Amino acid sequence: MKSAYEVAMERAERIYADDEGDNSLEIRENLKKVMAPFFKGDMDPEGLWHELKDEDEAVLVEAQLMLIESIGLRNSSEQIERRKEAVVAVESLKDTENSSFFEKSFTQAQSLQQQYQTQKNKLDQQVQQHLDNSQAQGLSAQAAANGGQEQGMNGQMRQQLAKKLSEFQKSYNQRFDKLIEKMKAELK
Repeated sequence: MKSAYEVAMERAERIYADDEGDNSLEIRENLKKVMAPFFKGDMDPEGLWHELKDEDEAVLVEAQLMLIESIGLRNSSEQIERRKEAVVAVESLKDTENSSFFEKSFTQAQSLQQQYQTQKNKLDQQVQQHLDNSQAQGLSAQAAANGGQEQGMNGQMRQQLAKKLSEFQKSYNQRFDKLIEKMKAELK
């Protein structure tokens, strides 16, 4: 009878093993040296292509996964574009090329990121207006004797803004995560 540890280790080996028996975690560890200059901005997508041109399919897929997983809503449009170019460059090295899918998906990611930034800026302006109004009301509240009532309204408004911001973040994160998962699924 096998211990729980042995069963877990066998399951992990099955999950992370590819056709040649390479472990994706080991592949990623080796790729860090190749990918680091790209992520630091010291290498362009073409340079990454040259670094990976002699690698097998499993390494290429892991490199693409690392690139896809590195994008998020907080990335600039330029950072997303750079990763798109790198994913497409690596895709061109594979036997079954699907560059158009990744180009479309990254374009959607850029669009979503831009929508997020626009909406975030609007929310930030609303918060700033609220803070400015609160300060003005706070001064008049001190001059008048009924400041407690106005302060309560400010607290309620703060809660509403915090809730709105939280829902906004959650909505865009879900949409972006769904897009990332779709791209990752295409690689498997």
